[in-house]
Amino acid sequence: MSSKLEAPVKQALLFFLPITQLILLWVVSRILPYDLSSIIWVVALFVFGMAHGSMDIVIIKKYDKNQTLFDTGKKLGWYLLLMLASGFGLMMFPLVTVLSFFTLTAIHFGEADLTSFSDFFSKSPELPKSWAWLKGSLVIALPCYFYPREAWEPFGSITAIPSSESVDLILKTFSLSLLSLFFLFAAINFLKCRKQIFSYGSLFFFLESIIAIFWFLFTPPLLAIGGYFLCMHATRHMQKLMCHFYSNKEKSIFSKQVKMHFDSLAFGIPAILFVLAWAPFMDSGSVIQKIAYASIGFYLVSTLPHHILVSDMLKKEKVATQG
Repeated sequence: MSSKLEAPVKQALLFFLPITQLILLWVVSRILPYDLSSIIWVVALFVFGMAHGSMDIVIIKKYDKNQTLFDTGKKLGWYLLLMLASGFGLMMFPLVTVLSFFTLTAIHFGEADLTSFSDFFSKSPELPKSWAWLKGSLVIALPCYFYPREAWEPFGSITAIPSSESVDLILKTFSLSLLSLFFLFAAINFLKCRKQIFSYGSLFFFLESIIAIFWFLFTPPLLAIGGYFLCMHATRHMQKLMCHFYSNKEKSIFSKQVKMHFDSLAFGIPAILFVLAWAPFMDSGSVIQKIAYASIGFYLVSTLPHHILVSDMLKKEKVATQG
């Protein structure tokens, strides 16, 4: 095999590691006799999921290292204030807040995948953000449209608003609107981006999007979104952080992973304790379901500041790379 082909092949193999996890989870879910949905969310809470978000305090410290302790504390206070605002919105305007969370999740998941494509296919033309938003919207739109009752179940438990025909209609209308809007943006950019269409990045983008469509069509929503979050989003996010914050001299991914978990404890332990304290107040479900639902609620209130912080990190990183 020529050297020109070796690099893309190696990139593709590494890039598809998260997808392999997703496929293995699908196989396991078909073999084991019990429902994995809630277990996946609890695993995400204690392993990848909570740690990937809890590294936010490390990001704050890194990018504020030349500033005063007061400046760092101010940014941390701003982060916590946005969490409180999201929590207040969830209490006062539950349906609007949940739909806003869905929209932000679609954008966040899509943009995170776009960053991964840029890392692995750096020599390919950069894909437009609208393509990423369309891919992220699949994560939300497909479960909400085809399984509205199951998709609303965790949020119904969190907000004490039960599923109903009106909620089903709202979710279906929202999912179609979200998908249609992002499809329109992506189609416009598709016509403008001929170079990207035939690049390695776009090839794997489309293949992965097809896998995502099948995953969300044939998997119950709680397992589908939790599995995608754990196997794809959180894994890629932590891969990014490991490369960004830890020395390449350490060849062991396991040692980097352990360090990352220790570094994330400042946010991680309070978050886990908060989830465990909140779980008994969930409106319905078994113990494991209540912990899973409470973890989803915590992700809801922390997604906004997390998304803003990560986007800011990527912008600063891009400026530093170009400089």
